[in-house]
Amino acid sequence: MANPMVKEKTDLTCEQWLSSNSQTAPQPVSKQTVETKAWFVCIQGVEHFAKSYPELLANTWALVEQAIAGSGLHPSIVPLRRVIYCSDGVVHLYDRITGENLSDSHARQKYAGLPVQVRINTVLTICDALASVCDHGFSIVDWYEGNMIFDFETEQIWLFDWELSRTGPGFELEMQSNYGSSRLMAPEEFVRGSSIDQQSLVFNLGRFTLLNVPELADELAEEIATATYPAKYKRFETVRGFSDAIKARLTQVP
Repeated sequence: MANPMVKEKTDLTCEQWLSSNSQTAPQPVSKQTVETKAWFVCIQGVEHFAKSYPELLANTWALVEQAIAGSGLHPSIVPLRRVIYCSDGVVHLYDRITGENLSDSHARQKYAGLPVQVRINTVLTICDALASVCDHGFSIVDWYEGNMIFDFETEQIWLFDWELSRTGPGFELEMQSNYGSSRLMAPEEFVRGSSIDQQSLVFNLGRFTLLNVPELADELAEEIATATYPAKYKRFETVRGFSDAIKARLTQVP
């Protein structure tokens, strides 16, 4: 990794540290939760996206985020550059990415109008990035369009927000339904007590592929049907397996 993640410590609170170190007033990001807060800041002349976690989540959500976003697992994962342990929690500083979040319906409509090859490249990149995370021993809990930013100028897709991911091959769903978009979710993600693993994510990716390159539905029929089969045992076993299969098929498309 060219610019490894740096860790440091301060006696200041998260917001005090940001206010003291940002050259411009921290600009709150509207999407806040009761657990986390976020801002756009400028530190040492560099624009960052900053996110804070309370002390209660410093050894859970924050650690998982650091392990994925701070480890250079894939070039399309928004990199985590600095971690500041404060008196009341943890601050993460990421590169500030330009582009539009694909959870926005206008952005998705705009993306759908791009040339098919651009959308193919995006699907392949997403599959490879998620496979890389899974290959390193993580189960991805919450993946959907809201976890991606597309830069329409450079045609680059960026993936972010890994804090709900877990270590290990899978987990038992403790809620009535999993996080994510119902348009992409597998049947088992709506059943409390079900096992969620890579084959669930394979289903998500199969749906995403069909929705984003619909003009290739015939060419990809076999791979998509396998990925989105209702019963898990007939799907691709791993995200890497689906990624390799879809890549082999899509690179054959003229």
